[in-house]
Amino acid sequence: MSLADAIFRPRTVGLIGASADETKNTARPHRYMRMHGFEGTIVPVNPNRDEVLGEKAWPSLEAYGKPVDHAFIMVPARFVPAAIEDCAKAGVKVATIYSDGFAEAGEVGQARQQALVDLGKSLGVRIIGPNSMGMIATDIAALLTVNAVLEAGDLVRGRFGLVSQSGTILGTMISRGIPRGIGFSKLVSVGNECDLGVGELAGYLADDPSTDAILLFLETLRDADALAAAARRAFDLGKPVIAYKLGRSSVGEQVALSHTGAIAGTDKAIDAFFRHNGIVRVDNLETLFEAPALFVGRKPPEIRRATVMTTTGGGAATVVDRLGVLGVDLATPGASLKQRMDGYGIRVGESPLIDVTMAGANAEVYGAGLDELVAADNNGIVVAVVGSSGQFKPDIAVRPIVERARSPKPIVSFIAPQADRSLRLLSDAGVAAFRTPESCADAVRAFLDWRAPVVQDHESRNVDLPDLPVAGALTEIEARNLFAALGVPMAAAKLVGPDDDLPDLSYPVAAKVVARDIAHKSDVGGVRLGIRDAAQLREALAGIYRDVGDAMPGVSIDGILVSPMLSGVCEAILGYRLDPQVGPVVVLGAGGVMAEIYRDVAIRMAPVSESEAMEMIAEVRGLAPVLGFRGRKGDAGALVRAVSRFSELSLMTGPILREAEINPLLILEEDGGVAGLDAFASF
Repeated sequence: MSLADAIFRPRTVGLIGASADETKNTARPHRYMRMHGFEGTIVPVNPNRDEVLGEKAWPSLEAYGKPVDHAFIMVPARFVPAAIEDCAKAGVKVATIYSDGFAEAGEVGQARQQALVDLGKSLGVRIIGPNSMGMIATDIAALLTVNAVLEAGDLVRGRFGLVSQSGTILGTMISRGIPRGIGFSKLVSVGNECDLGVGELAGYLADDPSTDAILLFLETLRDADALAAAARRAFDLGKPVIAYKLGRSSVGEQVALSHTGAIAGTDKAIDAFFRHNGIVRVDNLETLFEAPALFVGRKPPEIRRATVMTTTGGGAATVVDRLGVLGVDLATPGASLKQRMDGYGIRVGESPLIDVTMAGANAEVYGAGLDELVAADNNGIVVAVVGSSGQFKPDIAVRPIVERARSPKPIVSFIAPQADRSLRLLSDAGVAAFRTPESCADAVRAFLDWRAPVVQDHESRNVDLPDLPVAGALTEIEARNLFAALGVPMAAAKLVGPDDDLPDLSYPVAAKVVARDIAHKSDVGGVRLGIRDAAQLREALAGIYRDVGDAMPGVSIDGILVSPMLSGVCEAILGYRLDPQVGPVVVLGAGGVMAEIYRDVAIRMAPVSESEAMEMIAEVRGLAPVLGFRGRKGDAGALVRAVSRFSELSLMTGPILREAEINPLLILEEDGGVAGLDAFASF
């Protein structure tokens, strides 16, 4: 039996710590499997009982004497190592550990957990958990969990798999899906994720024949590479991966040295990671189980606009308003739709909200409108909003949607009143239907944002890099030399010491301190701008030495970097960061000292191709002049090349570069190039 089969399709399960008291949590897995029809073999392990819930109990799995595929361990933490040893003797491939008292319990628990991981590896037993709410395989009723949701009589089976870093979410998803007829194939709680993690389990679900979509509830990312591989494989197999991840707020994000670290927080980097690997991110928990039907069997849309038709103006407005907040573009009605509706006495204007309420909506009218919108070439998705008829007369507007469930373009539905029957009709037909306007808009936005995984074909180049320190921050001179070696143009500059002659440069010039221990020069008085002549330059040099010395007594200063003042179309910030969860990212934003405040940025996984770099430029509002604004146009091609070359920092071998930044990067007039004015990097 393969590991995937042992996890999700076990024939024989061991319940270590099974209780004979039906009121206890540790009796639940046994009861649930018998209640819901598990046809495999259950081996209860309880050394103090000869019988558990009417079945023979065993003192150990080894004593049972036959192979066991999957064990669910429910004994106190101090007995778990012995249980793992027992599993190894019984040939168990995977053990799910419900027991707590491990990494979540502080340093002692962390040490206990690491010892458990080492033991499992040495014995060849893979571990889910510890502190896991278990695994649920509804298709075969292998219910290795204590979650009370399974006390319900009906077990709704479905074709969505869920991997969750929260055990409670298993019950939440099942209980919320039951009234809608939305079920799951497999659900697994990873607990502390000490061994088998989200990525590896998602990979097994990608190959699971009973699973059509993979849902993730995430609190953090512990193995981004494994998740990336699973998501890409799932996409190739036509199985969408949809994630709900906590952490949209900036609370708890680590303060970074550079502006880049501040504006490219971990959550933004995770967005970039999801996009890079074809993972859909939703922001509402309810969307996580309502939206999969929208994605199953489809590819990312080519047209990234939505169109909305409704039998209730007010109800539809709640969706349209939310779509606007989320930045979703709406398509206006086309000539064909107007002509078709005119035949029913309905005048369709230029509003993107097509309202057939006042014409006395009926199935023929609503169906005809849907046909026109599905055939239109100006939208990628049709949102069908249903009013009171959805509650009492589903034949009017719900049935036409059901009849078009397999249309080449997706149709989703929001029903304004509470209408469980209609929601279930739509769900049974494979139509993504939503109980709230917020989750409907969230799903539409997510679908239109969906991208295929980025093809990783960035060609490596042979670059002669300068000698660099192996730790700590680089001086600006070292950082400039590094970026220039990659092919990012840097503005001409001269390093001046306290006793050196003044450089021969065209005025006006800028002067700034160069010191390994100073990341933000302006904060310590280390910058002077607009210096008009030699006399002002001498005064500026003396002032910088004085102010920096006052602000940072004893700091070692390498000199003052003097460079001509340049002007261009606009300024950008170009940054690189080794994110602790997802790896290297590149950041492009509107530059200057306000970059950290406005956070007008585009982020991608590094390295990026030139086509990705152009997408990034288009996303940043503050870089609109690069593409042409009020008669001015910057050198977009030079900026594209600079972004792509700079992102190759991720390909460097040797010491690990943690952060790098050019701020500002000046974009000159068309065909004028770009010039880096300030450089920072840190290993």
